[in-house]
Amino acid sequence: MTHSWANAVDVICWVLVVPALLYVGFQIFERSDDRRGLIRNWVGSVLLGLVMLLILRVRLPEYPVLMGLKPILILFPALLIGRIWTPSIGAFLGGSLTNAIDGGNEEVEAKPFYFIAEGKRRKGLYEEAMAEVRKQLELFPGNYEGYAKLASIQIENLKDLPAASATLNEFLEIPGRAPNEVIGALHHLADWQLQYGRDATAAAASLQRIVQLYSGTPFAHAAEQRIAHLGSADEASRVRYDSKFTVETRERHIGLRKESAPESVAADPHAQAAEYVKQLESHPFDTEAREKLAVLYAQEFQRLDMAADQLEQLIALPAEPPKHVARWLDLLATLHIKHAHNLEAAENALRRIGERFPGGAQASMAARRLAGLNAELKASQRTAPKTLGNYERNVGLKRAGG
Repeated sequence: MTHSWANAVDVICWVLVVPALLYVGFQIFERSDDRRGLIRNWVGSVLLGLVMLLILRVRLPEYPVLMGLKPILILFPALLIGRIWTPSIGAFLGGSLTNAIDGGNEEVEAKPFYFIAEGKRRKGLYEEAMAEVRKQLELFPGNYEGYAKLASIQIENLKDLPAASATLNEFLEIPGRAPNEVIGALHHLADWQLQYGRDATAAAASLQRIVQLYSGTPFAHAAEQRIAHLGSADEASRVRYDSKFTVETRERHIGLRKESAPESVAADPHAQAAEYVKQLESHPFDTEAREKLAVLYAQEFQRLDMAADQLEQLIALPAEPPKHVARWLDLLATLHIKHAHNLEAAENALRRIGERFPGGAQASMAARRLAGLNAELKASQRTAPKTLGNYERNVGLKRAGG
């Protein structure tokens, strides 16, 4: 029976204990900073283990005193093995707890700090603030945050647009920059050229660089949208700037007039259509102008074919997000219901939303509207169609620069 138990213990040691020791040893080896020392510990442990095994196997019946000292003799190599492995095993078992307390032994990623520069900037020490930023850029070359902060001090505090432009262009010349950093720098540059330089041409050139670098992407599409509206933004900025120094002359004897109410002049739809067409001939990807032109065709001229043509051009744009495409399809359905009272065409437009974006929020909203489309049709009122002249027909045939 004793022999059977001994065999069972041996089997357990080989099946359970040895694999567990090998696993722990491998984990310790992977985490160890001193792998050579760890190998020395293993070699020493194996030798001490052999000594312990030798002591256990030696049988000296003629020396009963030595046989009684076996436990004490085994204790010394066992203590030495414990002394060797206690630090490593303790670090392995208690690593999770100590890491939660002291942060572990992993190195913290070095990052630039700009709080000193910000403090000096708040105090009005702009040159000193820029010097602090440059110190960080020497330690962390190519850091976008540092270049952006340096340029913002130059333009916002020192009003030096050429210096800020040079700083951002220096950053853009660094190879391997992330796309979001490049796009952010170019948008900042365009903003400053508009705000401080009132130069829409330079801003358009900065945004055009995004179109060239990331053609066919949503980034390029967004830049094209900004370019399309830069002319009006520059003119609005000029008007606001000039109005600061112009005092409008008012009528002095307004109280003596019998008719003081201003006359309201209705906008001419023909002039509006011509303005939108001209804008789209210069900027075919101006989605806002094309959408307004489509609504104008439907509301003012009762030409759903021309309105649908403009909306279909918008829907076919490849870089537009799903919510924009769904909105244009929904608008197409609205125009068919409100101005043409065409239930079938409106239903087809809404079904296209579900086909293009199945399972999404846009498809759910389209399905809910489909359920109540008959009620919308009954609530809509018929209006007399307007007669188009040659001008309106020609505008529609030009496809507005599409």
